[in-house]
Amino acid sequence: MRRFDRAWISGAAVAFIGGGVFVACGSSTTTPATTCDPTTDPTCADGGLPDGSIVLPDGAVELPDGNVVHPDGVTPADGGAGSCKAYGEICSSGATCCSGVCDSSNHCTSTIGACKASPQPCTSATECCSLSCVGGACANKACTSDGQACTTGADCCSGSCNGSCTPLNTACKTSGNACTSSSECCSSLCKGGSCQLAASYCTQTGDVCARGVDCCSGICNIASGATLGTCALNAPGGTNCTGVDGTVCSGCGGCCSRLCAPYGPTGVHVCQPANGCHVTGDLCIKDADCCGAAGSGEPGDGHVTCDKMSGQTIGVCRNPNACNPEGNVCHYLAYACTSGSSARNDCCAALGAKSDCKLDALGIPRCNGGGKCADAGGACSYSGDCCNGLPCVPNPSGSTPPYVCGSTSCQPSGATCTIDGDCCTGLTCNKPPGSASGSCGSVTPPPTDAGTSDGATTTDGGTVTDAGPSCALYGQGCQTAADCCSNVDCRTSTGALCSAGVTGCTCHYLIQ
Repeated sequence: MRRFDRAWISGAAVAFIGGGVFVACGSSTTTPATTCDPTTDPTCADGGLPDGSIVLPDGAVELPDGNVVHPDGVTPADGGAGSCKAYGEICSSGATCCSGVCDSSNHCTSTIGACKASPQPCTSATECCSLSCVGGACANKACTSDGQACTTGADCCSGSCNGSCTPLNTACKTSGNACTSSSECCSSLCKGGSCQLAASYCTQTGDVCARGVDCCSGICNIASGATLGTCALNAPGGTNCTGVDGTVCSGCGGCCSRLCAPYGPTGVHVCQPANGCHVTGDLCIKDADCCGAAGSGEPGDGHVTCDKMSGQTIGVCRNPNACNPEGNVCHYLAYACTSGSSARNDCCAALGAKSDCKLDALGIPRCNGGGKCADAGGACSYSGDCCNGLPCVPNPSGSTPPYVCGSTSCQPSGATCTIDGDCCTGLTCNKPPGSASGSCGSVTPPPTDAGTSDGATTTDGGTVTDAGPSCALYGQGCQTAADCCSNVDCRTSTGALCSAGVTGCTCHYLIQ
């Protein structure tokens, strides 16, 4: 939520809202909140508000002590300056977190999709729109590019100064560095003359990072004594792919999900996550995250485990010991995205028949045994196992089977999910990196101008979050293409283009 300065008044007072009227203690007059708009008119009467109060765009008022009073019962998205919770703190919703995201374990998590303006407090440069955290506060100027003169490491995009800023990566430019084309950037996105961190919802391999949870791979390598490092591949072996979810891609063959499509807020093509269980090569935290985990009750039960490198908490779903389990990626010949998906066609439910590899609702080729579909609450591996277009989501009870069919066509706020497409439009699936289990919730939209607020400045240290997209993300419901982010098609499950009045449509490309 963009924030605005409030005109100052003299004298101490306490404000409260009652029936839409601001009342100042010790004052005999009251001023309706609608008399004028202090967010656009700095000469507007203050209505008896105390010094330092801030009127937010939704009509709520932030008092000098950080508490927010609001007439409509809606808490501002950033919770009010000074009151938002830092990374790792316990939360009840994203509205209470500085990042705007409360994960499924009720802890504030970091996000590269929303950055902090100066002088918001910070613990790492990647939290700041300027990509510069100096003295525990986001700097008001952009970080200094590699090779340019510097006095301290905190000034540099790399976090390292030796008379001049020392690059973190010599193969590509890390985010914050000056650029003229996207091909120069580790993130594959050059915008406004600098490499952008948030090309995807996670940080790309080789780009700057401060913690592993921000990386698509889940691994951030930081040299001893340094504050910043680079995201590294998570590759314990035996997966035959490196394009994990969120990785920038140029074709489906490099993605573990075999689907390369636009990321809604930026339009950059990234490897899209598959619904339900995680496919071979995808990240995982525990065996139950993977297609073919023990207890699934589906063909291939027990064939796959979560393989981790030494010392890591996040691993990958390794290749099956035998046939491909239900829901895993498979070989699909009539596949327009590439000449044919690179996965093997050896699905457990039809050994020898080579006939049960089918494209799911988003166009990912997956093993489908072709048995009777499951109703709400029934065991599944992915949405193709469920009846009536229901999503396949983590079992709310946390027991086996690990995945069950949801009760509605889209999951409401607070319900379990595996991908954004499981959630109703306007929500995202918030989950820890590597985990297949998340919960549908809101996320503070990313700034469109690197936090400059269209020329405005913030003096309360609020998170800069210019209006983000309200369009449907990849896999979410739609009626026409105008509903979808980044010009993605709105189609039925059979591939027909949708128009107003047609039901069962989702934002996805036709790739068959």
